[in-house]
Amino acid sequence: MGLDLFNRLFRPLVMKAAMKIGEKTTDRCKLCKGELVENTSYLCLLPVMFGDSHEESAEYYLANAKLIESLDQIPSGKRACYMYVFQCQGCGYKEVSIVDFLQVRDNMIVKGGGTYPYETFREFLSQV
Repeated sequence: MGLDLFNRLFRPLVMKAAMKIGEKTTDRCKLCKGELVENTSYLCLLPVMFGDSHEESAEYYLANAKLIESLDQIPSGKRACYMYVFQCQGCGYKEVSIVDFLQVRDNMIVKGGGTYPYETFREFLSQV
């Protein structure tokens, strides 16, 4: 249970935090233990308000996330998420790390997230 909670909520944050402090790589590939680096990122609007909760699953994000271009497009009180695509420098494996947040003034308050195989999100992210 504890490891599942870490993988679902904290791993995406740890990966992004490491990138923000200037490191290029943030984690290791599940397949070959090569370095994972951020390939690209997407910003999406979610249909939930600040106090609401939702199911933390790939299916939820695929059915409800709407791609947007900037933080300015997030209405007050609405939640959003970043979808970060990480790719292994060794074998090419990709995964999507989601950070679900509420923008309050200039602060991002994290509400959830998770890490999922890229194949699950391939069609959704190809819409861009």
